[in-house]
Amino acid sequence: MKLLVSALILIAFFGFLAYTNPNIDSYDQFINQRIQAKTGQSNDPLQGMIGSVLGGVASRLMVQQTERKDYIFFSAYDTALGNKHIRAIGIVNHFYLTEDQVFKDQALQSP
Repeated sequence: MKLLVSALILIAFFGFLAYTNPNIDSYDQFINQRIQAKTGQSNDPLQGMIGSVLGGVASRLMVQQTERKDYIFFSAYDTALGNKHIRAIGIVNHFYLTEDQVFKDQALQSP
């Protein structure tokens, strides 16, 4: 009986991971949030406004340069902008940066 319960828990856990594996649209939203957060930190209100308006366009362009590797339970994202990279792991509908040569600040988690 313990074996059956353990197997069901494992199946449920891996099913949960597979179901909550974020897609490329979620990554687009994550990049857009990072752009807006970075431009919002500026003391210049014009830069903040430009970041708000153009953040979506910039994030879509960045996502077009992104390679997604889907491992069923999680995904790895590699965005190449010239010789700089943003690398992230997407799991349970969140993104965790592993490398950020573009924004060069503390790795942030998605909300």
